[in-house]
Amino acid sequence: MLSLILDFSSFAGATPSGRRSCSKKRSNWNRITPGLSRARVNSSNLNRRRHNPMMALRRSSGLLTLLVLLALPSQLRSQARGQDSVAYKPAMERLFLDAMKSFTDEDYARAEAGFLSVVNQPDVSHRASAAYLMAAKAMYHRGAYRSSVDLLRRFLNRFQRSEYIDDAHYTLALDFFQLEQYNESAGLFMRVHQTSSDTALAARAGRMLELVVLTNLDIPDLRALSKEARRLETKAFVSLALAEKVLRTGDARAAREALQPVLALPPGSSRRSEAEALLDRIDRSGVVKVGVVLPLTLKSDQSTAQSIGEEMLNGIKLATDEHNQDAMPKVSLEVRNSEKDAGAAAREISMLSAENQILAIVGPVFSNEVAAGAGLAAAKGIPLISPTATAPGIAAIGESVFQANPDYLVRGRAMAQYAVQSLGARRFAILSANDTMNKLMTGAFIREVRALGAELVSTEWYTPGQTDLRDELARTRQRGMEQAEPVVINFGAKLRPQDVKKMLQTGIQQQVIDSLTTIGGLTGVEVLFGERGARVADSLKIPTQRIRAKYDSLNYPVTGIDAFFVPIAGSDEIGIVTSQIRYFNFQTQLLGTGNWDDPAQLEQNRQYANGVIFATDTYWEESDPQYQDFARQFRARYSKAPDGNAMIGYDVMKLLLRAIRQGATRREEIVSALSSVRPLQGVHSKIVLGPGRVNTFLTLLQFKARAIRKIGEIDVSRTPLIRTE
Repeated sequence: MLSLILDFSSFAGATPSGRRSCSKKRSNWNRITPGLSRARVNSSNLNRRRHNPMMALRRSSGLLTLLVLLALPSQLRSQARGQDSVAYKPAMERLFLDAMKSFTDEDYARAEAGFLSVVNQPDVSHRASAAYLMAAKAMYHRGAYRSSVDLLRRFLNRFQRSEYIDDAHYTLALDFFQLEQYNESAGLFMRVHQTSSDTALAARAGRMLELVVLTNLDIPDLRALSKEARRLETKAFVSLALAEKVLRTGDARAAREALQPVLALPPGSSRRSEAEALLDRIDRSGVVKVGVVLPLTLKSDQSTAQSIGEEMLNGIKLATDEHNQDAMPKVSLEVRNSEKDAGAAAREISMLSAENQILAIVGPVFSNEVAAGAGLAAAKGIPLISPTATAPGIAAIGESVFQANPDYLVRGRAMAQYAVQSLGARRFAILSANDTMNKLMTGAFIREVRALGAELVSTEWYTPGQTDLRDELARTRQRGMEQAEPVVINFGAKLRPQDVKKMLQTGIQQQVIDSLTTIGGLTGVEVLFGERGARVADSLKIPTQRIRAKYDSLNYPVTGIDAFFVPIAGSDEIGIVTSQIRYFNFQTQLLGTGNWDDPAQLEQNRQYANGVIFATDTYWEESDPQYQDFARQFRARYSKAPDGNAMIGYDVMKLLLRAIRQGATRREEIVSALSSVRPLQGVHSKIVLGPGRVNTFLTLLQFKARAIRKIGEIDVSRTPLIRTE
């Protein structure tokens, strides 16, 4: 059999091998475009119904274009079996071959007209049946699917014993697929797959049947199709799809019944192995338990922590209820109170870990609580996901411990990567609070800046709450001004032979050195060694000197610092640091951390803080449809608007439930699923668990013109920056 390769958008190139082929494209006849044969269909699309076929293909097969192969017999015989014996007619042969040439040239309108000229002859010719089929294919290519269906039905009524019957049914199935008549399409694909003697065509029909079954048929459709299946292998595939979809409705007994035809297959067959795996899931698909450890009713008056716990629990419950409406297995929550106490949190984690029915634990929220209990969870192999812990090293306690919030190291690295790779900054200054959190963040920032080849001009620390920063900023100003002072080599002084040798090794020509020595005077290191001349000269230990400039007056701006990183202890310090930075006349890009995300403080100090860029772990826009849908459901249930903690709880629970929904119903399976999880676009932000099981995603914001706006996103594990503006 020779194959015509048809694409929804273009013709892959083919010409029939008739008696005399005038086409020069004959070599393309045996070309097979892989396309659909490499398709893989995601069974998670089973519960989708009636949608655009091209979108279905993108979702289920990962292909941007569907390649559809339509087969013809290897020779277009002068008569088909179902056609009356007729004499060879040269005029019809010419018409047919001309139409075939138009077809291979992708002129489908002209090809259709030519084939129909043969079809509409009053006397049946030797090319009539082939012309019917080719005219229908030309119509398909033009998008005239209904016309193609009508013509193919005429063909099937007229030539009931034609050798082209299977190809006609396959083409008709494609027409129905495009018309979104999926039941008819599936039935015809299954017929060709089960009955065609052409193994290649049967295989293509099988792949198309798989696509339609997994993406376009609902439970009644699958039941009907299963009854029509003749071959055991085909019936097994349809039954598997049916069982999967039935299980998602929560009817485990009906899902088990649907698997019986598959379990009748010989042991060791691939379909039976799939059925046995699904049967195992059904056996474990009752109700699974997830532990939740949050600060709830507190012994002491810590209303803020209690509010965090309650709001987060509301989000967790909402996500769980959504899951239980249409997914299996159902999930119940075992909620425990951490009391914002590390000892209490560890005790609750230990008790939950000891219960084999508990698959995973969400919480606690504070780093000291998580650190106290993470080792206990890791020892039992139970997944523990903290929604908000930010201390570094917690996830490293055990392979089952996850941090859904970026830690301090990620935050420091993110700002350094953004400044160097996006802003193009090369020289940095730092003014940081010296509390533990900011020391960790600043340390990560410094290491990343140096790793990226940038220069740290000045690092100054202050005590949280300190209001007078004159000494720290005066030292930073002096170092910044020094950056504008040219560094030179004095060729008027006698150079040491070893210095001349080092310069020659950098590529400077001997005649250049001789000329500069003769002239004498001072030559800038940038002229000799390029943009990083000072660093090169310093590394080679070549004597240099700096031409001092006068900078005592604050009228001279500091322009030698590209970016000024200022991690503050709290948003109440925004006015303190920005006003004094402005006083010392720094002309630079301010970089902040999450503590800068305070609209009221930024607005109050807008004349100093305008333009500052900072990273945040939580950001949403009220116009976002995902947020609107979540907020609507949250208000309907709790009669109030959600806050950021509710969103974080919701998103972390959705991450866990996605793993459970996809079949992870053992602790080790959930650990594996979370360790290789694809990013989750949540309501509050995106969760991207990097290799260290810590979220590496942050949103970049800028305060400018009295408004905070999103300017980009960054995933520290996958730079460069994802820009949005």
